[in-house]
Amino acid sequence: MKKILLFIILIATTSFANSPLNTNGADHQIIFWSFNHQFERAEKLIEEKIAEKPNVPKYYFLKVVTESLKQLAESDQYNFEKRFEYRRKKNLELIEYTERVMEKFDDIEMTPENKYYLANLYGYLGRMYALDRSFMSAFNNASKGKDLLEELVEDYPDLYDAYLLLGMFEYYADRLGGVTEFFAGILGFSGDRTRGLEYLKIAQRKGQLTKPMAEFILGETYFTQEDNPFQAYGYFNLLIKKYPNNKGFYDWYVRIHLSLDRLNEAEELINKDKNSAVTGYTKSSFLIKIGEYKQAVSLLNELIDKKDFKWGGAYKHAKLMRAISSLLIDEPIPGVEKELDEEQLIIYSEIKNNLPAAKKVYEFATKVGRLNTGVKMEIPKIDDLPERGYLRSMYDFYTGVYYERYRDGTNAVRVFHNVAEDRSHFSNQSVEYLIQIYKSFKPTEEQLDKLEDIIDDLEDEDLEFSFMDLRK
Repeated sequence: MKKILLFIILIATTSFANSPLNTNGADHQIIFWSFNHQFERAEKLIEEKIAEKPNVPKYYFLKVVTESLKQLAESDQYNFEKRFEYRRKKNLELIEYTERVMEKFDDIEMTPENKYYLANLYGYLGRMYALDRSFMSAFNNASKGKDLLEELVEDYPDLYDAYLLLGMFEYYADRLGGVTEFFAGILGFSGDRTRGLEYLKIAQRKGQLTKPMAEFILGETYFTQEDNPFQAYGYFNLLIKKYPNNKGFYDWYVRIHLSLDRLNEAEELINKDKNSAVTGYTKSSFLIKIGEYKQAVSLLNELIDKKDFKWGGAYKHAKLMRAISSLLIDEPIPGVEKELDEEQLIIYSEIKNNLPAAKKVYEFATKVGRLNTGVKMEIPKIDDLPERGYLRSMYDFYTGVYYERYRDGTNAVRVFHNVAEDRSHFSNQSVEYLIQIYKSFKPTEEQLDKLEDIIDDLEDEDLEFSFMDLRK
């Protein structure tokens, strides 16, 4: 706690001579409490500041930020069937509030500071309208915010906080598709992914108030928009240290470790979880990865019965996780095939028909996940492993993970390329590793061309964007 207080004091007393923003300790305290899920404290201080300065847009903006984070946190108490409904209701309430704020400041003097906060309010309105799928309103407000911020950075290049929303505009405008791309085209709204990430990193490194949001947006973007847990890791590592009460950040950080098969680190985080931040779905994924299938089945039974998942995709995948885990403990669930979709049923049937080999493959995967970097192990030979299919792809993939962890880049690239080219299972994960390896070891043009062809065939837009970094 002393370190956290020192962190706030240091930020609050830092001088930003070239920025037109006049920030103080109260502003930083509000941001800290909001991101640390101490919403009552943040809201109380905001209301005090609004009462003191009712004609200053800053604290209305901070209220919108706080309420956005609060509704996101509170939505986690609902499962995927009710979560969206709750968020939509709260989102509409916040749109109505923000529109009233914009009316209040319709004729305000456009000082640089007022312009900055109004630009951000327009940006948040754009985001909220997008969540409500009101795309014309979303792009109209986003365009107004973008125009104001571009005017500001032209006059004040060192206004680093402005680069947060500019970065978001640039990045997400470049990622648009379908109906959203249509509306953006009507309004002349375009973006650039590389410039967007650069702007976000400027805000993360140098922003006064926007640093935590920039860290979150960067972490979320790399993990969910670019399939790049390697890049996301560092940002969430910073976030959980600064905001220990934020359960969402903590669970996200554990999931990143699991996606990278860093099982020892994930286990340490789960054991230290004093706030019950790690969700049941994340815990069940961990239990399967460490070979505790009986515990996983027990937990998944409970979760599936209650539909206790944040996302519908997790609910669907949990059924396959439970079905496979039950096979691995020789207790298959009668009639489980009926609750699996066609693709899941193919995987389940292969494992069921090759159970001795499957047990060896899953045991191998657990050993690799437990392995520390640079430690050598013997890759097991599994004689009864099918030549093609899910189990062969899984075995080869974890062979690649082992080589990468042992820092044998040549063999890792060879194995990951083979799995990715097969395009049946673990292809996307193999491409993620190849992109990461190629950032450390310069690939040949032939290797890059081959990887680009694989990504094109996979038709994975997230990986296509992540690959762009290798063509710089």
